[in-house]
Amino acid sequence: MKVLGGALGVLAVGILAATFAFWPAPPADSPLSIGGDFRLMHESGEVWDTAQAFANRPMLVYFGYTYCPDVCPTTLLDMIVASEATAVDEALVFVSVDPARDNAADLAAYTDLFDAHLHGFTGTPAALEAVKTDWAIFSARHDSPEFTDYLLDHTTLTFLTDAQHRVVEVFRDSATAATIADTINTRF
Repeated sequence: MKVLGGALGVLAVGILAATFAFWPAPPADSPLSIGGDFRLMHESGEVWDTAQAFANRPMLVYFGYTYCPDVCPTTLLDMIVASEATAVDEALVFVSVDPARDNAADLAAYTDLFDAHLHGFTGTPAALEAVKTDWAIFSARHDSPEFTDYLLDHTTLTFLTDAQHRVVEVFRDSATAATIADTINTRF
């Protein structure tokens, strides 16, 4: 009987731990200490400062690259669909983590495939590293014999900022457009 009681106790603790592990985190009460404004090359070919370009507007920000075969396109579509479902004038921002292949003209062609309101940014490797550090973004080149060109492993989070461009919410790549829109509508 002692063995059965002990096993049930361990099982109960395991179920409780699993429940808390998968329980969604509550929204942040205050802005996170990542993110912020940046100056990078806009898809127009000019350097833009997000503090001026998107003054007093919240931003939805995603870091990826135009050669991404899966997560980037679906996440960008979710951002656009979410934005269309809000009454908020949020800026839609896509920052390339692949400066070797994604120049301003390529970014303009890529973002225009999704929506005219999606703004693409790139920069020198050093400028992008500084922005990635501020936003806690990881990316690394991944060469594989299965592909003729390289892929990039990268952070797949979407960031929502307030009007002062402080990160107030982070969405995993599994977040639906409806979830993103509901969060924006609730916060603003």
